[in-house]
Amino acid sequence: MARLQGKVAVITGAASGIGSACAQRFAAEGAAVAGIDLAKPSDEAWGKVVEHAPATSFHELDVRDEPAVTAAAAAIAKQHRRIDVLVNAAGVSGAGAAHELDEAEFDRVLGINLKGSFLVAKHVLATMLAQQSGSIIHLASIEGLEGLPSQLAYNASKGGVVLMTKNMAIDYGRQGIRVNCLCPGAVDTPMLAALDQDMLRPIRKQMERYHALNRFGRPDEIANAALFLASDEASFVTGSALVVDGGWMAGRPLDIPS
Repeated sequence: MARLQGKVAVITGAASGIGSACAQRFAAEGAAVAGIDLAKPSDEAWGKVVEHAPATSFHELDVRDEPAVTAAAAAIAKQHRRIDVLVNAAGVSGAGAAHELDEAEFDRVLGINLKGSFLVAKHVLATMLAQQSGSIIHLASIEGLEGLPSQLAYNASKGGVVLMTKNMAIDYGRQGIRVNCLCPGAVDTPMLAALDQDMLRPIRKQMERYHALNRFGRPDEIANAALFLASDEASFVTGSALVVDGGWMAGRPLDIPS
């Protein structure tokens, strides 16, 4: 079933993790994909996109660089004459409580996760407004809905994404543009690679247990949710923060004796 047949999707963070999974899934569903990332994707991963979407393109840039974002959005619109979907999946993690955070690190995390999502959406919106249609999907997090220790910058950035989503949904709904965000739990991506260190493995195990399904999510599972929001099946969904968290926010498990 080609749910995105004939549509054009811009996906940031497309070189790895959730962004790469979205690029592959969207291409398999018939979309022409324009990927954006600071790093180049592997030949294997991007080959799966090109296999289904020969008209695909990749733009190597920093989402905080507005002139570069402006040029890429214009090039994509010129090539395809439309942009139907934007998935803002570019993101970075960060650690530290307020007294530990350098200003530069705070700016880096919010710059990529929040400002970068804003800038790409801003310049894709020009095309969506002209065609009076579109679906924008920001990647937020359960950490945009509740706090986690020593994650101040990341929590703040993702909380900002959630509220930005709702604001944009109000601003652009009458122009036929839907804006939603996804709030995943912990997903097994390169961003969580730090938890594979010996000293951090107990934290990894604890985080796994905090999901009712007792595991981390997979990138393809988040891509499935993004596909729904991008498709016409979600035609009455906007302003939503869709939680895809394996039961993290259902509550914390307790080892209660029988």
